[in-house]
Amino acid sequence: MTEHRIQIQCNICRKGFLWAVLLFFLMPVTAQYGPDTHTGEPGREETVADTLRTGSMDREPTQRTLHPLTWDHVDQDENIAWLLHAHRHMVSRQTGIQGYRVHIYMDSGNRARLNTQRAQSEFEKKYPGVQAYIVYDEPYFKLRAGDFRTRLDARRFLEKIRKDYSAAYIVIDRINFPEMD
Repeated sequence: MTEHRIQIQCNICRKGFLWAVLLFFLMPVTAQYGPDTHTGEPGREETVADTLRTGSMDREPTQRTLHPLTWDHVDQDENIAWLLHAHRHMVSRQTGIQGYRVHIYMDSGNRARLNTQRAQSEFEKKYPGVQAYIVYDEPYFKLRAGDFRTRLDARRFLEKIRKDYSAAYIVIDRINFPEMD
């Protein structure tokens, strides 16, 4: 008898959950097809969806409509607006694209910068066609080489320098834009 009650309660819970999910997904649909409250009054800001739904594309150009990519109609906290601005600024300062480099050398300590610069000059003498970059990632100075778009290209270069730099490995890094022919 108890197992039968448990089974009935589970069925009731399942049905209740299914009704809740169904109502959740039907709410936006009913909101879209609800009564039209657009009055067409001048000065009311319209969204692109309002403009398309009401067919008001043929109105006189004096009425202001929003561009689909502006954020004038969004009410948000000042901190969020500041974070978005800071993110846009940071992204605009980044140069290059996502790619691969070969990590060759790493050092830390008092003479780490000098040792890394020496390793860079030795590398550029051995492989004159490949640019080497020094990266400071506290507390290490790292030497990385190449601007490879694909991991396969980086792997080919790694196999080429393996005899001189046995501890080298491939890393994901921001690389310079490729040269245009």
